[in-house]
Amino acid sequence: MLKLIVFHTLGQLATGILIFIGCVPPSKIGSGFGRFHTILAWILWLLAFWGHFPVAFYFLTVFILLACLLAGRNAFYYPFLIASVVCSFWLLASGPIQSALAQVPAALVLGSSAVAMLLGHWYLVSPKLSISYLKILTVALIGAILLRSALLIDVVVRHQTELRAMHFYEIYGIFFLQRIALGLLLTLVLSILTYFCVRIRSTQSATGILYVVLVFCIVGELTGAYLFVKTGFTL
Repeated sequence: MLKLIVFHTLGQLATGILIFIGCVPPSKIGSGFGRFHTILAWILWLLAFWGHFPVAFYFLTVFILLACLLAGRNAFYYPFLIASVVCSFWLLASGPIQSALAQVPAALVLGSSAVAMLLGHWYLVSPKLSISYLKILTVALIGAILLRSALLIDVVVRHQTELRAMHFYEIYGIFFLQRIALGLLLTLVLSILTYFCVRIRSTQSATGILYVVLVFCIVGELTGAYLFVKTGFTL
């Protein structure tokens, strides 16, 4: 069970990172940003599989290596980054859910929070970087949390009978409450607060809040993965 939960969370985080690093062109921030995040995503997938690598992992390795080597030129970097995202979804589809689409909302939440937090640090070494990139990522984070919340409500409403039949609220109520409170409500409030910090270019304050947001997002998605293992529903 633990291996399944770790696989879900690390894979979704890696996929989300690959999606959102594309929001900041290497020509504007430097090749180091893209290289760091692509390697980070690869390490997360390495940990997710831990020695049992499918064919898609080797394709992902090649595409990430090429993206790293060509990170200085947008025209070559983006095609390999897109190919890496496709391979990452392929790897997600090889998991127990068997549907990469069902994991998109979680990947968006984890990826946007991680990249936004790390981008906040990048402003310390690239102070002239436009604040619009952090603003875009913060808005994307808010949108991802709202989407995740809407889909969770949809699952709960549509499967209310099945959840009651398995005594879901009596057995897993405390985990479900934690999933909603930490993984959705508090992260949404803090993300909105981050947006207002970004608007006044208070990047240090925004980065500090995003640290907490990322931790809450990870806790929320770990809890969601646990609830999926126990119930079969994406919560």
